[in-house]
This record gives sequence, C-alpha cells and structure tokens, in this order.
Amino acid sequence: MAQSAWRSYVARSIEHLKDRTSQVMRAQPVPTNTAVLPLVRFDSQDAINNFVLGSDSDLGGKSTANLDLGPEGKGRFWGQLSTQLREGRRREGVVERGGYAGLRSKSQTTIFGPRTWDTSLYDYLRLRVRSSGDGMRYFVNIQTDGPVRSDLFQHRLWLPPTPTSPSPSPSSPSSTPSTPESDQHPHQWTSILIPLADFTLTNSGDLSEVQIEMLRSRIRTVGISVLGPMEGRYELGIESIEAVSGEAVQKGEEKNMGGKEQ
Repeated sequence: MAQSAWRSYVARSIEHLKDRTSQVMRAQPVPTNTAVLPLVRFDSQDAINNFVLGSDSDLGGKSTANLDLGPEGKGRFWGQLSTQLREGRRREGVVERGGYAGLRSKSQTTIFGPRTWDTSLYDYLRLRVRSSGDGMRYFVNIQTDGPVRSDLFQHRLWLPPTPTSPSPSPSSPSSTPSTPESDQHPHQWTSILIPLADFTLTNSGDLSEVQIEMLRSRIRTVGISVLGPMEGRYELGIESIEAVSGEAVQKGEEKNMGGKEQ
C-alpha cells in the first residue's frame, strides 16, 4: 500500500512537471483555454477513493456521510442528518452545531507542492447531479491554495424542481421533500451551472465579514456539503464537476443556471 501511494505521488509530480514544461516550451505562462476543464468525476471506485468525507460526528455529532456508486455506476452522496450532539458535547456558553455532512476531493501533493486547477479562464462551475427530492440544502465548496486553510468559497446548489415540487429560488427556497411521479419516471440527471464569480468566502462555516476575490488560478479542492434544514435521510447523485467557459454557455450547451431554469 505504501509503495502504491509513493508511485502515485511520483506520477503526479512527473505529470505536474510535464504540464509546466509544456507551457514554458510554448511560451504560454497560463494554459490555453478550452471549452471545458474536467475537475473530478464520480464514475468508478478509484474515483470515489479520491474523496474525503466528514460530518458533525467528527466533533461529537450524530450525522453520517457516505459516498458510493449507485445502481447506474455514478456517485451517490448519502447519509442521515441529525442536529443532536453526543453526551457531554454541549457546554454552557459554547455554540456547537449539528446537522451537516460533506465531501471534498483529496488534496494532490507533488514534489513541487500541491497540484491545483487553474480556472482563471473559465466562467462557470458545472455539476452533473440528480436530486432525490429530499428537500435538503446542498452547497458547493471550493478551497484555494490560499494562506488560510479554513477558508472556503461557497455557493448554494439550487437543484431544479422535480415534477411534484415547486421551483426553488433564493427568495423562496423549498424544503419540502418531493417524490418522482412514478417508478418509471425517477428524478433525472441534470447539469447545474454556477458562476465562479458568485462564490462567497466563508470561514469555519460562517460568512466572512471581509469578502475577497477567489484565487481562481489555484483551486485546490472542490466538494459538496448538506446543511439541513431538517433531520433525516439525504441523498444526492453526483456524476462530475467541471469548469466551463462562457463561450460554451453562449452556444446554448447549458440550460440550468445555479439550479434555476433560464
């Protein structure tokens, strides 16, 4: 196992060196823009193993987090949310919160430092997801290679309405679980677009008073979290996360913006 991890480390370092060498040889300090920059996929067990899970259970809560391959061979993020804390966790004068879980991609280290994604030439984050109609609030999280490791740039993942649920929006979000019309018409996979410029800075789960621009040229990890608003089972299908150019969007390749239909 240790030897395999070392081989992966060396392979990532070589790949990083090849990328930088290629840019220098082409006299291009930044990568050539393409319509789509793949970030992470959830379509194999090896891909699933490249993610880290966490929940309030790490700090004495009772929520759970799981990531596996669903019946279609695509990612499935699921578990149980609970706002309860274990015995002895509640302390007077200390605010401790339960009811959250999340996943993020593992940080990829190399001999030359952490590998990062340069999304500076892209305008949107595109997620291929499938809602289970659970009524939960999901968020997309981005960590950059900045000096404060607890900083996260975050945006609500507005899922499209299901056949039996109202359309969600920032002004009137829906927290009512919905169900497919029938077993023959389950919730569908859909592409969600989120403008990268719309992510806001948070720290330790709270909105930062001072907002700074995201270092889009050095994205270290991407992830998804669920934060209530109720207890119970949650489930979200995830196939891929990519950065997409505005040109691709203008060509009509995308239909959903931040979970709301255009």
